[in-house]
Amino acid sequence: MVIALLTDFGTKDHYVGVVKGKILCGLAPSQYPVFVDITHEIPPQDVLKGALALFFAYKYFPKGTIFLCVVDPGVGTERKAIILQTEEHTFVGPDNGLFSFIIKNEPIKACFEIDKEKVLEPPYSSTFHARDLFAPAVARLIKGEDLRSFAKELSKDELVVLSLPEVVETEDGLLVPVVDVDRFGNLITALHQSACQRKFKVLVNDKEVPFVPSYGYAKKGELIALFGSEGFLEIAVREGSAYKRLGIPNVKIVWISK
Repeated sequence: MVIALLTDFGTKDHYVGVVKGKILCGLAPSQYPVFVDITHEIPPQDVLKGALALFFAYKYFPKGTIFLCVVDPGVGTERKAIILQTEEHTFVGPDNGLFSFIIKNEPIKACFEIDKEKVLEPPYSSTFHARDLFAPAVARLIKGEDLRSFAKELSKDELVVLSLPEVVETEDGLLVPVVDVDRFGNLITALHQSACQRKFKVLVNDKEVPFVPSYGYAKKGELIALFGSEGFLEIAVREGSAYKRLGIPNVKIVWISK
């Protein structure tokens, strides 16, 4: 079985290793999973960035993968600890919007709230639920325990879903919000290529920029637009950072009538 982890813990401290160790402590050696680290470099408490990273990653994992995702500024509060099941995967983590894109884009087969009283074992911390609550729940899932023995079913409508920036139609095109900045400084927008079935040009701060198939078609330092690896419109600088040059600019698609 594959356990895919996504957190804002970083890799300098002990946190990620401890979570993995806690999962293994709940298992027999024959049950040990394969751990895959999606990323632990989500900016601290940036739930939207975590939600986007999960959305970009989850579809490339094999059926049956359990995703343990923890970006949890509300740790220790009354926010729910949840388990979501789709046809292919299981997601474990806080109910704070981290699974927004999964909820919006996947049929949810079942939702559960982890019963803290049945999973937390003293001594435990109210500031490290990844270790003390989520990791033991994942171990129980790996062992095949009945979810209803340590969780209660929820309605999908009870889950927290982030209010996400959306593309806005105009008379002559689309206003396109920037939703993410990757480590290269590429500006990733909310516009998917499936929404662009007509000829168009891209305006950044009201100036047209070249639209290219990939970064290599631009000159070094040139500002360009392209569809990235997940099919979303990006604003980039060849061998540079669009974010450093522009910050978060206004991006617009203008339809070309002929």
